[in-house]
Amino acid sequence: MSLPAERAGTSRVAARLRFFYFSYFITVGIYYPFLVPHLRAIGLGGSEIGTAQMAGSIAAIPASFLWGALADRLQAPARALQLATRCALLAAVGLVFARTPLTVALLLFLRGLAEPAIIPLSDTVAVNAVHAEPGASYARVRLFGSLGFIVSAQGAGLLLASFSDPDGTRVMPLAYAVTLLVTTVVAELLPADRLERGPKPHLREVRALAADGRLILLLAACAVHAASLATYPLFGALVHDRGFSPAVTGAGMAFGVVAEVIVLFAFPALERRFSIATLLACAFGATALRWWLVSHDLPAAWLVAVQAFHGLSFGLYWACAVKALSQWVPAHLRATGQAMFSSIASSLGGAIGYRLAGFGYERLGGAGPVYAFTAAVELLALGLALCLRGGERQRALVLKDDAS
Repeated sequence: MSLPAERAGTSRVAARLRFFYFSYFITVGIYYPFLVPHLRAIGLGGSEIGTAQMAGSIAAIPASFLWGALADRLQAPARALQLATRCALLAAVGLVFARTPLTVALLLFLRGLAEPAIIPLSDTVAVNAVHAEPGASYARVRLFGSLGFIVSAQGAGLLLASFSDPDGTRVMPLAYAVTLLVTTVVAELLPADRLERGPKPHLREVRALAADGRLILLLAACAVHAASLATYPLFGALVHDRGFSPAVTGAGMAFGVVAEVIVLFAFPALERRFSIATLLACAFGATALRWWLVSHDLPAAWLVAVQAFHGLSFGLYWACAVKALSQWVPAHLRATGQAMFSSIASSLGGAIGYRLAGFGYERLGGAGPVYAFTAAVELLALGLALCLRGGERQRALVLKDDAS
């Protein structure tokens, strides 16, 4: 294949990935806000819902890593992504008909075996695509996911309410299944051949990756940060507890995602001026400030304005993490590296954070004290990022001395 034709091919992959992220995050915006109300509508109690969600979380921790290892072994992350979306779609279709706690738990377990792999696998395909296209940026491909979430967050509730549903129990899973079907179709359009050729990974290389001190420090910092971000769903409870309108919740979340899109768009310029470790430290420091401000009794307008920090809390953090993995992990282990990040930082850190957030909300007397505590926890992530930055500077000095 000639160079112009190869670049045209990677450009088409990037365009399809933008559509993939856009459609997939519409499904995310339907699933997370509306799953629990749907499960309550079909008669499940709080403990039954918690058990079903726990089943999905347990399945997610090893699943992402196993999917990533499979993708690297096959050297076909796009093919693995297609299979993962098909399995997730099967679980989504089952939710349309599920009515018993056991059936729901089994389906969420099946979903947990597949859907948590979608983002690390799609990120792997995206990073491979932008590496093959000079000047391309992962962050500017990924921001289309944020745009999809904005569409979903603002429109899903109105869309679901506009449909006639006699028993009120099928609209949400139908909408979720249909949008995930669109995502699955788009995934099928991604080329299943390798964008980057290389040797197949061996177990000793995976062990060496897991023992990389720099990577361990990154995963530890991101796990603490993910636990901190798990308090974000309490924002609606905080708004309610302070007597504000639910519109404040919607405005705050929408404003935060808009800020996220802006940061993702600006990321290529930021990474040219600052190191990844420095940008991560900025993201974690801004998050600590955000939670500290939210813990105070702010007027509604200021509470919404503070959510602009979400651009740094999530947009900058995610772009930095994916960039670091793309630089520090060999290309033929890229899916495994993304899966390690998803399993340890996102799934495990998030699971711990969700549990502590719920416990703190009950024991500390509301969301405000939880956010104050979370701000202190986020300082640990900041400290780890500063250690990572110090290590990077030391490594740069050593390389400079060796060169001279």
